[in-house]
Amino acid sequence: MAIIRSSVWSWGYVIVVSKFVVVFIDTGLAKSFGVLIPTMVERLESDYATIGYICSSPATLMYLLCPIVTLVLRKINHRFVAMLGGVLCGSFIIASAFFNNTVTVGVCFAVSGAGLSMTYMPTLIALNDFFREKFVLVNTFTLYGYTAGSMLLPIVTERSFEAYGYAGAFIILGGIALNLVACGAAIRKSSRNVATNEGEIHDEVKEKRKCHSKKELLEIKEDRIYKQEEDEDEKGDEREEEEEEEEEEEEDSGECISEQRGLIQTDSRCKSKHETSANAPSSWTTPFFQTCNGSCGLLNEPLFLFSLPIAFLQYYSIYAWMLFLVPHAEHLGIPPSKAIFLSTIGGLGGFIGRTIFIILVRKGINVYVIYIALSLICTISFLLDFISSAYEVLATLAFVQGFSFFVEDNIPTSLFKDAVFDETNADMAIALSVFTGGLGATCAGTFTGYLFDVTQSFTKVFVIGGFIRAVMVVHLFIVAILIKRRRMRNELLV
Repeated sequence: MAIIRSSVWSWGYVIVVSKFVVVFIDTGLAKSFGVLIPTMVERLESDYATIGYICSSPATLMYLLCPIVTLVLRKINHRFVAMLGGVLCGSFIIASAFFNNTVTVGVCFAVSGAGLSMTYMPTLIALNDFFREKFVLVNTFTLYGYTAGSMLLPIVTERSFEAYGYAGAFIILGGIALNLVACGAAIRKSSRNVATNEGEIHDEVKEKRKCHSKKELLEIKEDRIYKQEEDEDEKGDEREEEEEEEEEEEEDSGECISEQRGLIQTDSRCKSKHETSANAPSSWTTPFFQTCNGSCGLLNEPLFLFSLPIAFLQYYSIYAWMLFLVPHAEHLGIPPSKAIFLSTIGGLGGFIGRTIFIILVRKGINVYVIYIALSLICTISFLLDFISSAYEVLATLAFVQGFSFFVEDNIPTSLFKDAVFDETNADMAIALSVFTGGLGATCAGTFTGYLFDVTQSFTKVFVIGGFIRAVMVVHLFIVAILIKRRRMRNELLV
């Protein structure tokens, strides 16, 4: 058992690194597209709303397609799906470099997003498979990939654009995305599950052998009863003493018949048990049936349904910030070589923020107090965007925003745990929340680009984003109060 546990943890670290790389590429692509948006508007002869929409499509489809990919994974090998997704993501990003049509580039980005989803879901399932008891903590560490991707890939993209041009930058991004193939190749089932399956098979064999032994005993009893009946026919004319002996033998035969019936019932139960285990859904398909049975149960989760707009607004805010932070700085007259470092500064703030958040949670501080406080500070930073266009001010605001955003990405996980009352509804709640977040990411690219087309000012766009975030903070505050009230009510009932 110690050897199995050691094997689980050792390969589990490989899965942790794979998940880190997947989210690294996800966020890095979004931030890198932000560097290329002004050039794409000119090259594709389009507007910011359209370009913002197609640039947000990879991240959007990664979330929107998660339920569909989950269904596919129950029929096809996880490793194959993940590796195919990596090939699709990287190759179609490379292909987008050679097209000048907005629709064609949009299709390439959409397929790359589908490929990203095909790698993301198997990796997430494998992570949960290896670290079921410590999934939340381990998953939080993998989210450092979001921070690292937002810090490093924009710089790589900007330097590649200067050195190799538009097509060269996309080819390099596609090459980086092809690392998803290696992440997919690392996926495998936990050896703990293999050991469990072997134990189940061993128990099934033992049960089957037991049933066969009982069958043999049944045949012996049947032969004994048949012989006893023949003896009774031959001794029909004997003395009364022999009749008494025959009566005793008949009693014995009656006992044998009762034993026979019991063995037949036991044998039928063994067969039915074997058939049930053979027809039962596997460990990969069981969650699907549980989810289907619990999908209607979400109607009985009013608190969770009430909290869904928070996921939408949170994803909207963070993807609007990632896509348009660098174009905002360039629009204010800051050179691209300096503007790109705003993403690095925001990522650094996120790295520090996530580390402090883990420390505070380990000390038992209420997570909703942290979320509300940081969200309020971040909202104020957006509303104060008009105060100055100096690089130092923008860098400070980017640091504060990154510090908050990369803590807020834990909000959906907290809501899964606290807003859902019935645990059987948790799987469908996760899928619905991720789907809602994907819609928010789509609106981030489209609506934010539309606002700039109308106002021709990223400062106004960021201030409007601050008011949108204010709505999210108020909503989060109300949900936190309702969760606290339900906890208190449950404690009183207990």
